[in-house]
Amino acid sequence: MDTKPKNEDDIQPLTPEEIKAIGEIAVGPSRHEVFLNQHYRKLMWGGISLSLVAGVVIAYFSHKNDMRMEAAAQVVQAMKVAAPGATVSAAEYDAPTLQQLREEYAATPSAETASLLEGLSLLAKGEEAAAVALLEQLASGSANVLLQSRALAALATHYLSTGKEPESRAAWQRVTELGDTPYTALAYITLGDMCKSAGERDAARAFYEQASAKCATSTLVTGKVVEMRLMLLDVDAPRAVAPAPAPVAPAAPEANPLEPFGASPGVQGGGGSLFSEPAGL
Repeated sequence: MDTKPKNEDDIQPLTPEEIKAIGEIAVGPSRHEVFLNQHYRKLMWGGISLSLVAGVVIAYFSHKNDMRMEAAAQVVQAMKVAAPGATVSAAEYDAPTLQQLREEYAATPSAETASLLEGLSLLAKGEEAAAVALLEQLASGSANVLLQSRALAALATHYLSTGKEPESRAAWQRVTELGDTPYTALAYITLGDMCKSAGERDAARAFYEQASAKCATSTLVTGKVVEMRLMLLDVDAPRAVAPAPAPVAPAAPEANPLEPFGASPGVQGGGGSLFSEPAGL
């Protein structure tokens, strides 16, 4: 018996269960379509909010970067550097501009740099109290170790040049406590020199050896500066002595009024002279 349908109308469609079983199509809307239908408004507003937040964040960081660049440019301008690589004395820095800069751009890294430069400028101009206060504030409160060490080195050098050796020692000691900075080797060497000058040779040796051990890459170590200090540690420095008195010039012989041209051979040697008697008389 022929069981084939005679035409397409006689073909029975598959039930949803049969279609789902063989995996040809999904029955009804998918899960993500259902989720989108239910949360469409929330997703739309969420996307708008994220776009606004992203725009604000981008604008904030862009403005912050612009401030950093502008502050750095003003620092260079206040230093009055005429050309890249040129050196300028700290006394020539524009201290009022640096003070204004660190107040207006307090949120930028250039503010602390301005504090350092202003302190150096005030020191060079003899305004010790204001300079020390500014440099001490930077040395104690900055999170930048390099700026801390630079401020302390400036204070230590100033104290030593003005005869305040205890204050200078304390400042150099603080430099050594900051770890490895460009001023650490110098601090150890200077402390060693102070100890040697005071007759504390063992303490001086200890400082020199710490410079070699902790600052092996410093040019003060690789350049044999520390090595020479250790070699000359037991050699006393030359001391200034009073110069020897100048030799006394011999007194000139008294002149004979009868011999304006000096003694004649007749007087000294028994020979004839202008005043000798003629022979045979």
